Parts: sequence; structure tokens; C-alpha cells
Amino acid sequence: MDRCIRAGIYGALISLLCGLFFSDLYFIPSFLATILVIYVSRLLTLREGLVTSLMTYFFSDGFLTTIAAAIYFGTNEPYVLTIDIWVVILPLVSTFSAIIAAYVGVRLAQKVKPVQELPPSLPPPLPPV
Repeated sequence: MDRCIRAGIYGALISLLCGLFFSDLYFIPSFLATILVIYVSRLLTLREGLVTSLMTYFFSDGFLTTIAAAIYFGTNEPYVLTIDIWVVILPLVSTFSAIIAAYVGVRLAQKVKPVQELPPSLPPPLPPV
């Protein structure tokens, strides 16, 4: 469980960096960061993948929303929220994409063959006296 929590934090950092530079991509940085982190961490169970995915989405979306609110507060601009269909649909799409990212990341990690370790080499024999 420790590996999936660490992977979720790394995924949130990667997603946060991508989200700061490309702010119009919505949930795609979190999706790609989740798949990458699950694959690199070799998380093989769907439970670990879901924990990692939901942590990545939760923290990255929370930080990006907090940064956006802080920018509006710092510049003393009023924040106007117009309710349209995207305000309703995007959180649902984000949740389903987190589940899909966990599934895809775990499947990719399971397809990779494990690295074969070499047997420990023995020291050379001592010369006869």
C-alpha cells in the first residue's frame, strides 16, 4: 500500500506540472500521469491502481483549483461561475477517466515481463598454497 500512495503523490506532481503549463486540457494530464506512474511503479492489482489514480486526480484537481482561486483573490477579480452543461459533465467524466486510467495502467504493468535477476557471482577460487 505504501507504493501506491507514493505513486499517487508522484502522479499528482506530474499532473500538476502539466496542468500549470497546459491549462486547457482538463483531465488529460491527470489521466496520462496516472497511467505513467502506475506503469513505472509496476502496480499489478486493480486496488493499488485505483488508490493511485484517485489520489492523483484528487490532489491535482484540488491544487489546480486552489491556485486558480488564489489568482482571482490576489488580483482582486470577481469570480463569475456560469452554470452550463460542462460544469455538470466534467466532474463525472473526470471520475470515470480515473477508473479507466487505473485499469489501463494496471493492464500495461501486467503485460511487462519481469526482469530476470542474475544469480550472484561467486568470488574466484583462491590459488593453491
